[in-house]
Amino acid sequence: MPKFNIREYQPNEYAEVCRIHDVSRKEELTIGGAEKYFIPLETAPYKDDFFSCKIYVAYDADSILGFVAVHPQELDYIYVDPIHQNKGIGYALATTALRYMSRPVSLDVFAENTKAKKLYKKLGFKCQEVRYQQWDLNYPKKYSDEKMILNYKIHKQKLLSMLKT
Repeated sequence: MPKFNIREYQPNEYAEVCRIHDVSRKEELTIGGAEKYFIPLETAPYKDDFFSCKIYVAYDADSILGFVAVHPQELDYIYVDPIHQNKGIGYALATTALRYMSRPVSLDVFAENTKAKKLYKKLGFKCQEVRYQQWDLNYPKKYSDEKMILNYKIHKQKLLSMLKT
């Protein structure tokens, strides 16, 4: 099992969080067929909202491996550097954030993002609705995303057992 820890974001980690956001967001948009809409976090219109979130980072001795950014009832962003994916980092970040979040918790995910949806389902999220949205009036393609909800409270014992797996 890889060695990493989780703690609250610190401002000196800004550049690393932006880098992980950008590489992971490109990957996410590509999965959803929306890569033409990629904007780096540094210039993204949602940058202020992003940094108003509670942010936790996963890190090892050398670098930041990923992060989760949340509002009180919304899991807004969870990104792990692609070279560190499939090592339990996203799961650990999500369970850390969920400890402190009020229920119900919601999130949005591209319907095509099966890897992310597998993680969310493991955490107990259930699909509430599938939406189809046209992001650009000059481009007819509609993108599908799922609104997922977590209603139950994760108890401390369950969290501890989840973190051990």
